[in-house]
Amino acid sequence: RPRPHPRPSAPRPGAVAAMTPQTELLSMAEIAEATERYEDMADFMKQRVELGGALTKVERDMFSSAFKNSMGSYRNAARIAKSIAMSSTEQEHADLATDYKAKMEASLREICENALGLLERNLIPNCGGDPEAKVFYLKMQGDYYRYLAENLEGEARADKAEKAKRAYSDGFGDAQASMSPVHPTYLGLVLNFTVFLHEVIKDTESAVSMATSTLNGDLSGLDSMSEDARNESLVSLNLLKENLSLWAGGN
Repeated sequence: RPRPHPRPSAPRPGAVAAMTPQTELLSMAEIAEATERYEDMADFMKQRVELGGALTKVERDMFSSAFKNSMGSYRNAARIAKSIAMSSTEQEHADLATDYKAKMEASLREICENALGLLERNLIPNCGGDPEAKVFYLKMQGDYYRYLAENLEGEARADKAEKAKRAYSDGFGDAQASMSPVHPTYLGLVLNFTVFLHEVIKDTESAVSMATSTLNGDLSGLDSMSEDARNESLVSLNLLKENLSLWAGGN
């Protein structure tokens, strides 16, 4: 289940707190998340983005969570349907599974394109002088092009993979220039970038190199982080270690 997002302080007793359009949409998104209506949550966050203005960290996390969760079920369904189609011994059953996979992929594609449109039109160009926000959005951009590439073939796959690689590379360059190497956003980007390199473009050598240099880098900053941030960073570091063990062993 998604982790609860921190809420702003409650008003003093007797005070009347009028909701702004932004806070109303955020509240509706939180209600949709609590009821596990993630596509509604994504729509509320889309409306929040289109109101303009920079998103707060809480809003960024909710924007990411909304689209990731609304897309996740379709992504898993497409993978399972593909497996059924490939393993079925009855052609008619395999054809039905293939048709269902195509429907799931169409829904997945729509969600990815909606997220990418908001990132490219609204969020990345307008994050101002906030390097953490820019890295966060570039990571998301890379992720959603990766999700699109996973379900394509030929030139279409190569096009989305190239866009994913460019977004991840730009984000990684900005992260190296402006962030601690143990920052949760930095490590989350490295984790997803290496998965992309290994799984989508089959460049395991580069994935291993990036994971190794990250794990062998200066991790002393972990000691001075808040508990939540440190735990988030440790999750990414442990996943990097697990992946590196699998990939290096495969080589």
